[in-house]
Amino acid sequence: MPAPPSESPPPGGRRTDNGRANRARLEVPVQLHAGTASCSGITKNIGPGGVFVATTRLLRAGDRVTVALKMKFDTPPVEALAEVRWCRLHEGLDDEPAGVGLRFIDTPVRAAILANELRRSARSNAG
Repeated sequence: MPAPPSESPPPGGRRTDNGRANRARLEVPVQLHAGTASCSGITKNIGPGGVFVATTRLLRAGDRVTVALKMKFDTPPVEALAEVRWCRLHEGLDDEPAGVGLRFIDTPVRAAILANELRRSARSNAG
């Protein structure tokens, strides 16, 4: 579902989110679950407060989603609850991927575990 213009991310110069400075570039496949709907995506960057997930399935700002990373072997996925803060459509004029900006709203411990597992997964896939 396309996001209304008011839900688009603000232009780079107008962003007031200081937490972006602590973000790390990271590309790891994840699943997003919102109610009965589910879609896949790839993280592009992650920080202590949230994550950007590139996906063609755009959600509405304010939606709550579960971000799930399927671990190797038979262990259950690592999950964290997040809120959609903004959505971005892909526009053919730029190289920015379509996706959603998510703010972790789960307990800080679960969000930190997800962030650590995403980083570990990226390192193991790189080597």
